[in-house]
Amino acid sequence: MNWKTSILFLLTIATSSIVNAQEELSLDQIISTALEQNFDIAIAKNNATAASNQATKAQAGYYPTINLNGNANYSINNTKLTFAGGIPDAEVDGAQNTNLGANIGFNYIVFNGFGRVHTYQNLMSTQRLNQVQAQVIAENMVLDIVSRYLDIQQSALDLSAAQQNLAISQDRLKRVTLANKNGAKSQLDVISAQVDLNNDSLALENLTTSIDKQKGALNILMGKDPKTRFTIPNDIDVPSSINIAETESKALQNNSTLLLAQLSQTLAWNQAEIANEGRMPTLTASGAYGYSTAQNGAGIVLSQSNLGFNGGLTLSMPIFNGNQLTTAIKNADLAKQNSELELAKSKLTIQNQLYAAELDSKQITRTLQAQEENITLAELALQRAQSSYRNGQISFNDLRVAQLNVLVAKNSANQAKINLVKLYYTVSRLGGGLLTQ
Repeated sequence: MNWKTSILFLLTIATSSIVNAQEELSLDQIISTALEQNFDIAIAKNNATAASNQATKAQAGYYPTINLNGNANYSINNTKLTFAGGIPDAEVDGAQNTNLGANIGFNYIVFNGFGRVHTYQNLMSTQRLNQVQAQVIAENMVLDIVSRYLDIQQSALDLSAAQQNLAISQDRLKRVTLANKNGAKSQLDVISAQVDLNNDSLALENLTTSIDKQKGALNILMGKDPKTRFTIPNDIDVPSSINIAETESKALQNNSTLLLAQLSQTLAWNQAEIANEGRMPTLTASGAYGYSTAQNGAGIVLSQSNLGFNGGLTLSMPIFNGNQLTTAIKNADLAKQNSELELAKSKLTIQNQLYAAELDSKQITRTLQAQEENITLAELALQRAQSSYRNGQISFNDLRVAQLNVLVAKNSANQAKINLVKLYYTVSRLGGGLLTQ
């Protein structure tokens, strides 16, 4: 055993002891933790709560505004007064005037052409829009977790295959070295075997690094320190089947992208109605009850006090504003048309994605079956190649080819399994059931 092999052996033992002490997390556990602790989801929930706070009749203008008002004014002037009717003129230097008042007043829009009705509907739709947007963020995160989780599982399976390759390369180097000492193999054969062993060792290290990076990304999604250590099961739970027909019926009701398009259409319709109601008159009621007093340092009336109520109605009818209203109505109608087109486009897109998923499902299933057969054949070929190599019937290059064929077949089968599971979760999202699994 050379020094490189010894170090690798020690690293394997050390890694095994660390792994045994780590917590094992299933995919469901990681998703559950992320849904509770992910920062992006927390922000999305806050935005949804803010939109919910806005979705009230008060924000839509259904209720009057009531204000408590007060005023105080003081002035000092040199004043000269000239009166009619034979009253003598008056001239006062330093005449002081004071005005004090306090009242409680209200303003209320009695009628504005149903504007507040559609404004309230707009606020309710915006609330729902933020909820669906939060759902989209959660779905994107879950798919990201699934992808990274499965990539780790694939890397772990590839790592197992790479370790088997490494063991074969170590055995080959040992045999070539012994054969070289006996004169049966050249030094070039030893060097070639050592190069293959080094390459297998690097492949093992690259896979380990890739796994650590993906685990760090999963920790971030769970709101944890990226260096937090954990393990995941090696078994890949491959779904038995994917029901595309059932998913399509659910997608037209629950798909988040389709819901966003429908809500955008509703918002555009409300905006068009609000714009059209700009042609309607506005009737506003206002009033106040309060007390006021005024002191006049020069004049006939030296003081005056009032206590009581005053109120009134104001009617406003738009006649012309430079065609701004007409332009706003035209643009609102265009936005409504665009929202209808986007909704139709979303439906077709979902149908196309489901059709593509159905084709992918069939193709991946056939690929997986073929690769599993290839693994059986490649392992059988490798066993025969090892026997032939020991008997000196083939070169180490032939053995290396058989060895790599097994690795390629296993990696391809693993990739097919991963793709099938990813497809399953993608279809679940299209049906709106990703967060309820």
